[in-house]
Amino acid sequence: MYIDLKETLTIFIDDLKNEQFSKAHEDMEKYWKSIKKSDNPLKNLCKGYINGATAFELLKRGNKEGAKRVWKTYEKYIYILKEGIEEYELFSRANDILSELSKSRLL
Repeated sequence: MYIDLKETLTIFIDDLKNEQFSKAHEDMEKYWKSIKKSDNPLKNLCKGYINGATAFELLKRGNKEGAKRVWKTYEKYIYILKEGIEEYELFSRANDILSELSKSRLL
């Protein structure tokens, strides 16, 4: 089953903006599952974004320590975000939202 990266990122960004972090996780995970066993260079970046969304869902649920732990996985893979990758602008927009959330919520 083909899952479109551009569509996935657009939905993921909307989920983040609407603070639907669990849904953001699920939406990105669908795409990630379609590429995780491939040699796609973006699979770990997507994995990081899944963890970024999960961190804020954990914060919503009052689990700050868990959120900090999961956020480290997001930080581990963000180095992959570089100009020239597929859908760079959308990945970058998602990163901006996650970064702002982390600053405002002290992660």
